[in-house]
Amino acid sequence: MRKGAVTSSVLVILVSLAALSTVGYACNQVPFLRWDEACLKACATAALYNLCQETLQHAPDAAEASVYALLAARFAGRSYDDSAGAAERLLAAGSSVPAYRRCVDSCDLWRLRYRYADAAAAVESCGKGLAAGAPLATMNAADRDRTVVASGLGALIVGK
Repeated sequence: MRKGAVTSSVLVILVSLAALSTVGYACNQVPFLRWDEACLKACATAALYNLCQETLQHAPDAAEASVYALLAARFAGRSYDDSAGAAERLLAAGSSVPAYRRCVDSCDLWRLRYRYADAAAAVESCGKGLAAGAPLATMNAADRDRTVVASGLGALIVGK
């Protein structure tokens, strides 16, 4: 089942971010800022800024950027799992929409390993062929936005 692959991929990114967090403490190269500052620096649109606020609502008021990036990666990972689960349920209920199968099979989130751009490409691939208003189209759009927020917060650590 591919859902395990999705979870494994997300865990890889989380471990990577945890390692970056440790390196940040040792090297003092990770910025320390308030969550609202992190969202302002990470997000190019008001909609993404609002999503960033939602993502970091339970984060410390001020922390290293790696803390915020880790929380965003967790949030995005849960979203990916929810989308893959919804696609699996639609297929199990007899849906034959090829795009749903792609979201389970070829929307291979193994590519998440260490690169946010690859995660965005995987989400984009999953969305190809989803008709507007399709059950997974909204979920896929949310996954994309969460990936962009996670990428922006990660860029505060590793650069763009």
